[in-house]
Amino acid sequence: MRSSTVPRPPAVEDGTTPPRDPGAARRLRRGLLGLTATVALLVGAAVPLAAVAAASAPVLGVAAWGSSADGRTTVPAGVENVLSLAAGRTHSLAANGDGGVVAWGRGSYGQTSVPDGLTGVVAVSAGDYSSHALKSDGTVVSWGYDGDGQVSRSAALTGIVAISSSRDNSLALGGDGTVTAWGSNGLGEGLVPAGLGGVTAIAAGQRHSLAVSSGRVVAWGWDLYGQTDVPAGLEGVVAVAAGETHSLALKEDGTVVAWGASSDSVVVDYGQTTVPAGLSGVVAIAAASDYSLALKGDGTVVGWGRSSAGQLQFPAGLAGTTALAAGPDHVLARGPRPVLTADAPPASGSLGAAASYTFAADNPASFAVASGSLPDGLTLSASGLLTGTPTTKGTSTFAVSARNPFGATVGASHTFAVSETTVAPTLTGDPPAATVGAPYDFDYSVTGTPAPTVSLVSGRLPAGLSLGDRGGLTGTPTTAGRSTFTLRASSAAGSAETTSTVVVSPAAAAPAISGTPGAGVVGTPYDFGYTVSGFPVPSVAVSAGALPPGLTLTPAGRLSGTPSTPGTFMFTLAARTDTAGAETTSTVTVTAPTGAPTLSGTVAAGVVGSAYDFHYAVSGTPAPSVSLVSGALPAGLTLDATGRLSGTPTTAGTTTFSIQAANSVGTARATSTLTVSPKQVATKADLRVDLSAPASAVKGRTLTYTLITTNAGRAASASVFSQVVLPAGVQFVSATGSYTRVGNVVVFQRAGLADGRTVSEKITVRATVSGTATALAAAFSTKTPDPSVRSNADTASTTIR
Repeated sequence: MRSSTVPRPPAVEDGTTPPRDPGAARRLRRGLLGLTATVALLVGAAVPLAAVAAASAPVLGVAAWGSSADGRTTVPAGVENVLSLAAGRTHSLAANGDGGVVAWGRGSYGQTSVPDGLTGVVAVSAGDYSSHALKSDGTVVSWGYDGDGQVSRSAALTGIVAISSSRDNSLALGGDGTVTAWGSNGLGEGLVPAGLGGVTAIAAGQRHSLAVSSGRVVAWGWDLYGQTDVPAGLEGVVAVAAGETHSLALKEDGTVVAWGASSDSVVVDYGQTTVPAGLSGVVAIAAASDYSLALKGDGTVVGWGRSSAGQLQFPAGLAGTTALAAGPDHVLARGPRPVLTADAPPASGSLGAAASYTFAADNPASFAVASGSLPDGLTLSASGLLTGTPTTKGTSTFAVSARNPFGATVGASHTFAVSETTVAPTLTGDPPAATVGAPYDFDYSVTGTPAPTVSLVSGRLPAGLSLGDRGGLTGTPTTAGRSTFTLRASSAAGSAETTSTVVVSPAAAAPAISGTPGAGVVGTPYDFGYTVSGFPVPSVAVSAGALPPGLTLTPAGRLSGTPSTPGTFMFTLAARTDTAGAETTSTVTVTAPTGAPTLSGTVAAGVVGSAYDFHYAVSGTPAPSVSLVSGALPAGLTLDATGRLSGTPTTAGTTTFSIQAANSVGTARATSTLTVSPKQVATKADLRVDLSAPASAVKGRTLTYTLITTNAGRAASASVFSQVVLPAGVQFVSATGSYTRVGNVVVFQRAGLADGRTVSEKITVRATVSGTATALAAAFSTKTPDPSVRSNADTASTTIR
């Protein structure tokens, strides 16, 4: 490295118009500034500088690094399938595969304002503040700063196959192998040597120029640092690159030769000419102000020199590079964006069940969700691992992108359905019979998560029927017969099977019904079957009249049950199918059964002036009539035909009498002795209870008990309870008022009952057993003494038929 006390001249501030100085000294000072060296891309001539054939990939993108000022390394969307790249001082260019140009970064002098309608571009180059595009027709279009004619003078160029630009100067290679220079020529960089021809590659440096002719390098222009002192014997060169103070040459054997960057007056040697030992396999080169780049055939990039803005700090994952462009403090590279090689995640999952899938690309890439959203509970790592446990049922749609330094590739859109946790399938169903020619439709019950698929695993379906994958058996049977088959419901959670038999009957026959039912007896089981025919099998129902109570009719024509009511009953039955019907009218006579009377009961004592009520237990069929046959009843009492002795005694004394229960079958007698006590005058409370019920009831129907509680005393009674113990032959249905029921005991409670006050409650029950059912009632106080407890209880009997 050589050094000197002579300082570098101050750089021109970006964003201001560079001063025009026709003097050589001023140009020299400008020549010392950091330059932009954009290498040439040859069209149909030779291997382009800093570019190799693109790898087979769907999209070529751009990577950018170094200084990010002014957005020069922020590659816009839509830059893809790039043909050529160029890096200026503060801006960047890309020639897209569609023939257009994309520019980004700082455009203070219009260098990023691409002319409207510019198409057919195959290569680009960039000066400090100017931009240049080579079209496929051999013309050049320029825009940006034109202080040295670097824009306006390119309009006349034709037949051009390659271009290269630096700070204010540019070179063009013609298809005939000649070189044209335009723009700045302050230090001879624009003085193309006379007779130069057969050129296959060019490179414009800051104030010097390079060309390759017959494998040798020709250099001209500024040589303060030896940048035009081509090493002796250098041959076999296929490409060149020009920096600010140094030059590079790529030989056909894949090695690189560098020179320049040496001075006795200014420190310029930053190692940009120190080619790494053993560097080989290079296919393209690029040079900028004080650093160098080499692109190897395996797509890797090697750099050396000064990395003032991170130009030599390559992005992680940079691989497969196919072209380079070097600016003073930033670098552009072309290469393939990732191709997703694994982009088929599962389409479904279950709540609470772990899910996992790994996305992959053909080269190192980082992965992210590009659109939509992942199911709740799932995450995607930068390495492409989709993991997690779904937490929310539903469907999510998303796409994943794979990104490398050259850009991102968005994969396919995916839909992921989260269902309930998997449940093993179940398959049940009893398909009905079928009829030839009649449409058939039956759905098996199929459950499970995910939804199982139903299939036939053995046997044969009836001819004309088919099975749907969700368990629907449909069609129109064509052949009568019996078919047995086995179905299976299968899913990821398992399988289940069921075996069914379907009987297919012949075509329909008109319905017919006949039969003469016999007489019935109340309480005696009855059974009669009508003769029913037809196909489909008719359904029999009552169409007019009513069946005898207690009898029922099945759809098959079976009349059965236990008659409960005597009488003659006429009714009409209809046997019907969906399309036809037949009727028959029947008469059934139900007679009452006979049974000898029974009569029993022990009467309670009475009190003069106190209400009296007692029921004898009476049974028999037909219902007996009770009457007095000897003796006399106590004065004030009467006996009714049901066996109820009631009234209010008027005379004290003891009376003996006989009563009789009689029906058509026979008679029964009972003798009772009833003592009536004198009326007691007291000032105490005196509770009395009366319980009444129907004399007879029909099994299966309801009857009602009436409970009357009276305070016959002359004082109030506190905490009064009235209760009824129901007999075993009845079933509680309901009761009035406020009550508590414990088993067959119904209790009514009151805070008190005033003297002379009477309350009444009713209890409704259903008769469940034939015979005599006797209920017991009682009334008492837990706080007030009762002088006459004999009147605190009563019974009521009912004959249930």
